[in-house]
Amino acid sequence: MEVPPNPELNLDNLPPLGAIEWVSVDVNYRKMRLLSWATVQLVMLLLILSPMVASLLGHVNYSDIHLWWVLLCLQVPLSGLWFMEEWRGFMRRGYAVRERDITYQTGWLIRNTTTIPYGMIQHSELSQGPVSRWLGINHIKLFTAGGSGNLRIAGLKEERAQELRALIDARAGRS
Repeated sequence: MEVPPNPELNLDNLPPLGAIEWVSVDVNYRKMRLLSWATVQLVMLLLILSPMVASLLGHVNYSDIHLWWVLLCLQVPLSGLWFMEEWRGFMRRGYAVRERDITYQTGWLIRNTTTIPYGMIQHSELSQGPVSRWLGINHIKLFTAGGSGNLRIAGLKEERAQELRALIDARAGRS
């Protein structure tokens, strides 16, 4: 039995990801993410402050009010980090459609870049929740063989999402 050749690749000839021209997602997606951030922060603030206010007004006698100050002091910097991730990370959020694959990157503090070859894509779907429908944006989900490399590109205008899905389906051989 003859062993098939498996030569090494010259990594110097690979195109760097930094040379890719990224396509940004729609700015309405930023609004949606910031709306989610604000909603969670408001709920957290109400949950933390309501026992403190009740204690200060004399309605409830909390002997250990210091615990609520600790929670408040933890919540403020964590919400600030999350806000910075949403605000600054949005500028890095984008996708690139290439000849053989599609790449998506996200994040400011925690960066993530995912590349999926078209040949690995089994199917795709478009999804839209109530808030994204209100803002006119879609999300495309790409499901791969094995399920470990699934990709979700969020924040696409309706027409762009349809075009991208048709292109991906054609490249993956499902047109």
